[in-house]
Amino acid sequence: MNFLTESIDFLTKDINSFTLDDTKKLQELIKYHSDLYYNKEKPIISDSDYDKLFKKLEILEEKFDIKNKQTSKVWAELIESSFKKVKHSRPMISLDNTYNEDDLKDFDERVIKNIWDEKIKKVKYTIEFKFDWLWVELIYKNWKLVQAITRWNGIEGEDVTQNVMQIDNIPKEIDYKDHLEIRWEVVMPISSFEELNKKALESWEKVFSNPRNAASWSLRMKDNRITKQRKLKFFAYDLANFEEFRLKEKISKYYDVIKDLEWLAFDISSYFEVCDSIEEVINKIDNFGDLKKELDFEIDGLVIKVNNIDLWEKIGWTEHHPKYAIAYKFPAEILTTKILSVDHQVWRTGTVTPVANLEPINIGWAVIKRATLHNYEEVDNLWIAVWDYVFIKRAWEVIPKIISLAEKGLDRKKIEVPKICPSCGGEVKKDDDKVRYFCDNKNCPEQIKEKLVYAVGKNWFNMDWLWEKQIRKFYELWFIKDLADIFELEKYKEDILALEWFQEKSVDNIINSIEKAKKVEIATLINSLSIPWVGKKTAKILAKLFKNEDDLLNFSYSLEDVEALEDIWPEIWQNVLEFFTNKENKELLQRLVDILDINYYQDKTIDSNSLFAWKKVCITGSFVWENWEKIPRDNLIKKLEEAWGNFVSSVSKNTDYLLAWEKAGSKLDKAEKLGVKIINLTYFFKNV
Repeated sequence: MNFLTESIDFLTKDINSFTLDDTKKLQELIKYHSDLYYNKEKPIISDSDYDKLFKKLEILEEKFDIKNKQTSKVWAELIESSFKKVKHSRPMISLDNTYNEDDLKDFDERVIKNIWDEKIKKVKYTIEFKFDWLWVELIYKNWKLVQAITRWNGIEGEDVTQNVMQIDNIPKEIDYKDHLEIRWEVVMPISSFEELNKKALESWEKVFSNPRNAASWSLRMKDNRITKQRKLKFFAYDLANFEEFRLKEKISKYYDVIKDLEWLAFDISSYFEVCDSIEEVINKIDNFGDLKKELDFEIDGLVIKVNNIDLWEKIGWTEHHPKYAIAYKFPAEILTTKILSVDHQVWRTGTVTPVANLEPINIGWAVIKRATLHNYEEVDNLWIAVWDYVFIKRAWEVIPKIISLAEKGLDRKKIEVPKICPSCGGEVKKDDDKVRYFCDNKNCPEQIKEKLVYAVGKNWFNMDWLWEKQIRKFYELWFIKDLADIFELEKYKEDILALEWFQEKSVDNIINSIEKAKKVEIATLINSLSIPWVGKKTAKILAKLFKNEDDLLNFSYSLEDVEALEDIWPEIWQNVLEFFTNKENKELLQRLVDILDINYYQDKTIDSNSLFAWKKVCITGSFVWENWEKIPRDNLIKKLEEAWGNFVSSVSKNTDYLLAWEKAGSKLDKAEKLGVKIINLTYFFKNV
């Protein structure tokens, strides 16, 4: 598995098209990325991308009723070390994340909804720094610090007591006789980090990429004298025996608990306030200003918690995080780097687009080397050229984007539209709208490879063991030249096994996934053909024309014949007509018909009074029927489409119905606000 490529694919993939196999792969991805983050200190994706993948997996594990949930674990398995394993008295769980004001308002609504008290209209929250560092638990007995344990997998950690004893701002004795378990975050000040790397450069020793990595290694040094030299600091934020402590001290507010820890000589967040409402929290965030820049340590956001501890149990927990708290993460940084060169990329439709090669820069702990420029008109609008310094942003986008010119470079070179295709050498032409440039050579190698990659993708033939890198390799070796060749790839099995990196099991997986894909819906086949302007929705509409093999091989429809089909414009129809009447394409279709088991369109009479015909329906919640049988969402979507309804993934003012069942979330709230009609499972099955 190419973990980075798969991550990008899963980030952009519509969650409603995920299969059970996709979900299992995503579980492995989360495990892999967590290991890079917690164990190896070398993440390859940003925190926001990890969070998006994690949230998708939470939904999918629920959807497919997966018992062994990876989201209920923190995948940081203990690497072999000289530190012994110790079990935590209470699991160390994470916080849910948000990146915008609307999510904070949704969080507030969920909190109030879970309280179920009509008298409570507003909830008070605490707000404090979020340290994305290293969690450590400190155990005190009879006034003294007796043990320190790292977080690791949240269930057990490493005993790092002797190293923690070397950190100056951790009290070794406190004025509290009873048992106390303090949870901390290890921080290396930026000034200490810079000093450490400066000395390392002078003595040709290891240089750390960021303060977090440096802190992690410093805490686990076998020689704890080195730990002492690293000038680490700790901040207290929680207790493992929280309930025991607050009941003994008769405390009902989270703010007072943390202030008591400060009174016991523990350092807490230097920014710690109580807000009367979520609106005040949002106002504080909006006015946070330059405070972050003034700190001598890194923070990546703010933590918001319900201040009234008595409400926590009513609000509840998930396996992964408490529902009474949330982390607001700051937007990704906008940084400056240099354009070193520009590649001209050819897509499956022939469109040619510029992609900038950048001087490598680290954003969110991911090394960025390339950024999209979308089209040549945007290059002109940005006034950028090769050797210019530019501002780039990688917030929630998978591919970083150049947002503006920072400074003109010396000997800057204008980014020109290529006159010839970088793949086949054919002429690059311009569309009438003067935005799109394209190569119209249907035999252009790059276009063919892109089309094949698209066709085997998860949304179409779903050959889940045949990836882009393999497609390109097989094309270069002439194992495949068109879509039909893919289905006959087995005859090259021995040749593939002779290639580097291919083992018997992996090749069998490829062949099995190809065999499985031979049974196909006609709409899927049409979409996989890469007919210009024909996407998933249009392919479903066109599928009505193909009731048998003859319709596919001897295409004889005119525009007048399909006037009743919705959303088929003359321009689209011209592309369809050109494809199905082309001699080479007809030969390809004949081969596909001979190989595939195609499920052609079954003619139906649509009742104009049918409830869901042509209606937009969104689906939310966990669907369990009266006999406790769990109903996969894909089955509901299939039923809806059989009734000629249109499934939509989000609620808007144009949505006709929301099908909601157990554990319905923010979509239900939004539908109620917009006045969208809400239906239940019984009503749905009665009308499909």
